[in-house]
Amino acid sequence: MGKNRTIRILGNIIGNIVVHKIVIKHTSKPESILHMTKEVGVYGENASEIAEEFNWNDGDKLKIHEEALKKFNHNMNKYYSDVTFSENEALFLIDETIDELI
Repeated sequence: MGKNRTIRILGNIIGNIVVHKIVIKHTSKPESILHMTKEVGVYGENASEIAEEFNWNDGDKLKIHEEALKKFNHNMNKYYSDVTFSENEALFLIDETIDELI
């Protein structure tokens, strides 16, 4: 698998992780929290494993951030439009998640 494809895959996974983190924090449905928390762990393990294939520079991380933000926005608008959160929080969580996994 090429590095550009891996960047897209990692961006998608990280976008999903951040969606779950935001929903966990801001959901009005507490019964979803346990499931979402488990999903964050599974996605994180997958991303860590995939990220080990390459060395990542700041430019790569920026591309991953951009992909993650696209996926995040798409999923939040499509599935969780009722969840209210700050855009700065989402951007912070994307950067934080990238730093944790890569």
